[in-house]
Amino acid sequence: MLKLKSAITQDHGFTLVETLVASAILAVGLMGVATVISQSTTQDSRAYYTTRASLMVEEFLENATRMQYNGQNFRDMTGLSASTTIDGIAYTLNCSLVDNTPIDKCKEMTCILSWNNKGLQASTQYVYVYSPKY
Repeated sequence: MLKLKSAITQDHGFTLVETLVASAILAVGLMGVATVISQSTTQDSRAYYTTRASLMVEEFLENATRMQYNGQNFRDMTGLSASTTIDGIAYTLNCSLVDNTPIDKCKEMTCILSWNNKGLQASTQYVYVYSPKY
């Protein structure tokens, strides 16, 4: 007697549809990662230029600090406006000086540094109080 074998076969592997769906999910995930990398690179660049700006203002304030030790230089101290370009970025520094603030014989200097940071206008402000040291 002849026996009929079952026509049921067991297929191993993935179908084309399963492969396409998995590829689409992977592509969406990779696009998200690429976006995050791009944004972090932009933020890193902005942080670099902000640091450069801070160093520039700190250098100016340190130079102005020397004037505290000479009576004539301290009395002649005035505000300042300056522009400079560092690594292709134009920085503008505006400092104003107010006498007898916050107390008598002291001077309060407010410096605002502004620059165009990769399409985003950026600025930082520093307030420093000078007192006579002579």
